[in-house]
Amino acid sequence: MFVSTAGFSQNKLNNNLKSNKMSNHQNVLAVDYGQLKEGKNRLYFMSQGYKLAGDLYLPKDFNSNKKYPTVIYTRVGTQVKEQTGATYGNKLAAKGYAFFVFDPKNFGDSEGEVRNYESIHNMVPNTTDAISFLRTLTFVDRDKFYGLGACAGAPYICNVAIGDARIKAVATLVGNFDAAASLFGAYPKEILDKMLQTAAEAKQKYYETGEYEMAPIFGGMPLPPPDTASKAMKDAYGYYFLRAGQDKCPNYTTNYPTIGLPVDPSRVFMNQAKFFTTPFLVIAGSEAFTHDMDREVYEMAAGEKEWMDIEGASHMDLYDNDKYLDPAMDKVDDFFKKY
Repeated sequence: MFVSTAGFSQNKLNNNLKSNKMSNHQNVLAVDYGQLKEGKNRLYFMSQGYKLAGDLYLPKDFNSNKKYPTVIYTRVGTQVKEQTGATYGNKLAAKGYAFFVFDPKNFGDSEGEVRNYESIHNMVPNTTDAISFLRTLTFVDRDKFYGLGACAGAPYICNVAIGDARIKAVATLVGNFDAAASLFGAYPKEILDKMLQTAAEAKQKYYETGEYEMAPIFGGMPLPPPDTASKAMKDAYGYYFLRAGQDKCPNYTTNYPTIGLPVDPSRVFMNQAKFFTTPFLVIAGSEAFTHDMDREVYEMAAGEKEWMDIEGASHMDLYDNDKYLDPAMDKVDDFFKKY
């Protein structure tokens, strides 16, 4: 199930990234307001000593002399900014928001190694720095600054917002709030034991040699999935292989480094939710495997909160299915306007 692909050299990665580095980090932070336009704009910012790439979606008739409500988006785990970030960004920019999605350290157009290594310990400081960067832009309304997260991005943005008063309200869609439960509850023990052993051996090899290997993030499932596969697996195939896969997003890969597990077990927000006082909108899909997690976190949250159940929607329907996503984005807009 976890057959490794070709090894990847840390030294080779460093050489590949040299062309992407800039000798003066302040140059990375400089924004040419005259070049900004409605729609997608590429910007760079610094975090943890790395240059990270982000896409800023701006409203129609954008004017840098005006102030705009702004959304920082934490993307679905393992995704690059061109996937759900592009879908949500276009929809919220059309409603008048400045919307920012970024590739965290190790992903997409951003620097960092090990490539495609997903970790909350990168996402939280990367998101905090993205917020700081956005608030240096003159057209960002600091009093109308919001957080949005989907799937793994939901616990990411909540973990940031619980200690960051700069975020005035948070909305989440199909939040996968408990990675440990998702991981340890999803696999038979013999498969999980093999995963853990593979990761342990990979960590040792990486320490000793500086090299790591990649494995399929979906566990090497047959493509397309057989009729006996779960609906969640079929939905994953439909999204990541047919609608928003590597052919449309060249920086995306369905492989992950074997030094880590497919999900980071520390990506959890269940325990912290009882302390969460930031205004909170939770949007769940009635047919999503994350529905019960969403409900539990919503019930625990301590502040002003609203719930929306999208009837008939699976988890990945709320990634890009307009039938379900458009009413969700309308609700996000209505909710943010209250704060």
